[in-house]
Amino acid sequence: MAKIIDDFGYMIKIPEESMEAIILVDNGINPYKNIKNKSLQHKVKTEYKRRLIINIVAAIKKSSKIKKFVLKKIKIKEKTKESKVIKHKIHYKLEKLSTKSLDNLYKEILQHGKTKKFKSPKTKKTKKTQKLRK
Repeated sequence: MAKIIDDFGYMIKIPEESMEAIILVDNGINPYKNIKNKSLQHKVKTEYKRRLIINIVAAIKKSSKIKKFVLKKIKIKEKTKESKVIKHKIHYKLEKLSTKSLDNLYKEILQHGKTKKFKSPKTKKTKKTQKLRK
């Protein structure tokens, strides 16, 4: 059992295998790579998935555009005004997705702000503007 101090300052005991998985994910292991120890590989995938969900939820909190983008991608309609219900729905849907689809979603979120710039719509030509130009 490995001992870790959590955010509140309490000492927590974590199994050695979970601690190894945390260390491997910290060091940037590829979660899709096969490891001989299958239980360790499963722990690495779950830890990687947990971190992806945390990063996606943090991006959602940061920007409303990203929130709309993620809601559209995971097919949630924002009908209710209560934010707690929407947060639970988002978290529930993200947990159901596979690791690869979460990875792709996170990469799209990172690229979303860079590639999709807001373009102002062009003004429509009305009869008045056409007469004024003549």
